Amino acid sequence: MTTDSGTPYSYSGEIAVALLGSGCDATQERNVSVKVSFQGVIPILPTPFTAAGEIDEAGFANVVEAAIRGGAHGLAMFGMASEYYKLTEAEKKRLSALLIQQTNQRCPVVLSIVSHATRIAVSEAVAAVEAGADALMVLPPHFLAPSVEAILRHIRQIAASVPVPIIVQYAPLQTGRTIEAQIFARLKEEAPNIASVKVDLVPSGPTISSLYEQKVPTMVGYMGLHLPEDFCRGVAGVMPTVSVCAAFVELWRLLAEDPQRANEMHRQLLPQLNWMMQSVEFLIAAEKELLVRSGIIHSTHCREPAYALDAVQREELEAHASRLGLWFPKSG
Repeated sequence: MTTDSGTPYSYSGEIAVALLGSGCDATQERNVSVKVSFQGVIPILPTPFTAAGEIDEAGFANVVEAAIRGGAHGLAMFGMASEYYKLTEAEKKRLSALLIQQTNQRCPVVLSIVSHATRIAVSEAVAAVEAGADALMVLPPHFLAPSVEAILRHIRQIAASVPVPIIVQYAPLQTGRTIEAQIFARLKEEAPNIASVKVDLVPSGPTISSLYEQKVPTMVGYMGLHLPEDFCRGVAGVMPTVSVCAAFVELWRLLAEDPQRANEMHRQLLPQLNWMMQSVEFLIAAEKELLVRSGIIHSTHCREPAYALDAVQREELEAHASRLGLWFPKSG
């Protein structure tokens, strides 16, 4: 995505890797003092479990490979769709190591920092970068409604502790905290390695426009429900789930090259996207059903508390996926 002058929004500094809109690349090399642009499709990876509720490491490797084959421009882990809040610290550390090992520098890795306590969050950020993360996504603290200034201090301290670019996740519906675009602009001036804000709300458009006017680059979540509109407003990328990654990579290409076809494709995808995005736990359950359907993982297990699709909902999901068969192939 570019500015009005055609120049990509970017952060210059001593950082690990450029996140470019050309897809994961087996020949990608790490560099320093490069420009970074969060652009394109960066899916949030799920956490596959066995039927007994243990981490399915082979399934996780399959998920990573599926996203790379789908053309993802980066991979993100420990978002809400990753069920991070159901994982132990040891499990998160293990999954981080597996992800970095599996990608093997073929694809930029974004790890989310979600701890509420600033001291712990800073420690986790440093550890994530030392482990090989190319960028971080920070979920601001929200338990017991900290002040905006406390939230800003939290983010600034994390940003100051690492030399990699940072996405700030803005999810007011989940956190109960609204933050004005001017505050994000101030934060970006104070911490120049803050490269983007991920907008997780509906409608997303007005917030994206406000941030764009403040020269704050944005990504969008919520399964890209309004992606064509968001693209027109200046959004730089989208963070959907892995099951729709290949479809979104094609959609992103069309948005840049053929907006009419992009709108047509989005209209075809929208019924399924709307159906999946009924709630975060509903999305997680539906995503795992689709990944099992395609043979990428073997179990739909979600750790409790979780949403369990019933027979009628599974039939509806099958109808949606069958209608879009090209993008949702069925194993076997």
